[in-house]
Amino acid sequence: MALIRMIAAGSMIAALAGCAHEISLTGDASKIPTLSTAPLDKTVGLVITDDQLSKEVITPGGGGDKVSYHPYHDLELPIYVGLGHVFKNVTKLKTAPDAATIQAKHLDYVITPTIKTTSSSPSLLTWPPTDFSVTLACTVADPTGQTVVTEDVTGTGHAEFSQFKHNLSLAGQLATADAVTKLQSALADAAELKK
Repeated sequence: MALIRMIAAGSMIAALAGCAHEISLTGDASKIPTLSTAPLDKTVGLVITDDQLSKEVITPGGGGDKVSYHPYHDLELPIYVGLGHVFKNVTKLKTAPDAATIQAKHLDYVITPTIKTTSSSPSLLTWPPTDFSVTLACTVADPTGQTVVTEDVTGTGHAEFSQFKHNLSLAGQLATADAVTKLQSALADAAELKK
């Protein structure tokens, strides 16, 4: 009987080792700092498709485990909030807009983000990542589809066990907030968008 219990326990440990734990990169979007300058008097469309929203990414955590998350779904709200600090009006779009949509929504620019992430942890005992990075590459195009400016920023987040024990997603959320803060500053400083 003891042998059966040992085999069952060993199987359970093997099944748990290397599993992916779900986290969220969203965090509290209201904590993304506002800019010192007034929003540009422009209307922009943020394009994130349904396919992107459903895309799952798996990256390393601690203890040999991995973490899973949906970067476009998790970052849609923070990016939307950040763009709202830069531009007077922001609207979400599921596809690249056609001429009729551009005219109906009075879009000055269409913004398409590309998101890349990394995570890691030296811990052998806990699975949440202690280090996380979020790279945001945003292409801003005019109504004709011509690229006006491209901004590429990377946000980083670090959290030790004492910090993330009540929020297992903390490192990722800190990286998201850092990336969006850097993105909004870069867009606000882009001379091409002030014309």
